[in-house]
Amino acid sequence: AALPGNQIFQLDVTRKHYRLPELPEPWTDRPVSIVHLSDIHFFGIPGLRFYEQVVQRAQELNPELIVFTGDLSDEQHLLDWLPDTLGRLSAPLGCYYILGNHDWNLDPVQIRENVNALGWTDVSGRVESLEVDGRVLAIAGTEVPWMGHHPDFGDVPKNALRLLLSHTPDHFGWARRQSVHLMLSGHNHGGQIRLPIVGPVYSPSMTGVKYAAGDFYERPTSLHVSRGVGGRHPVRWNCRPEITRLVIDAA
Repeated sequence: AALPGNQIFQLDVTRKHYRLPELPEPWTDRPVSIVHLSDIHFFGIPGLRFYEQVVQRAQELNPELIVFTGDLSDEQHLLDWLPDTLGRLSAPLGCYYILGNHDWNLDPVQIRENVNALGWTDVSGRVESLEVDGRVLAIAGTEVPWMGHHPDFGDVPKNALRLLLSHTPDHFGWARRQSVHLMLSGHNHGGQIRLPIVGPVYSPSMTGVKYAAGDFYERPTSLHVSRGVGGRHPVRWNCRPEITRLVIDAA
């Protein structure tokens, strides 16, 4: 953590406005604000105080919806940090989450129990449909290939806004086939080390560093890949940890 240039404590709070050309008609006059958190990786470095500040900044963004896209912890005993972190977050439309491969390596059943007890909703392998001002918002999640299965969008109305939480961006093609409007992912940490000109050195993805972090669009789906908040290896160069507030609107 003390290495020169290490940015693990330099949180980047980003704000993005997505104008989605494929939004269904009921949503063309109803923006939605979302705070996207990913890859918290409770490990011990950074400590609890850092994560308390992260969630404080997230709450100050006043989103309608908060989502977390996996890799909560690397140490089971650090689930004790949850009440002072995720437990302090709330949003009018709720808080939704999936788990990731590092959670799979621990005890995912206990992790889900602890997060659910905070009032968060687990959408792994299923679709949660909300009514928002007479419109349908369908929030789904996938933890494939580590756990569970892809959600079934078969019963989702054609005019619903479809949001997919996927720990890895590798499911971008699958999301497009399901007519997902917005897919939110993490897992790749932006590469954690980004060299000048070269860019990210490595991402644990089938597509290499193509979706290391950032914003992508392939009709009909927009994809946001978060650099995440933490990491099992507390080293970041030219790749600050981030939380993001996205506003979804019609093109």
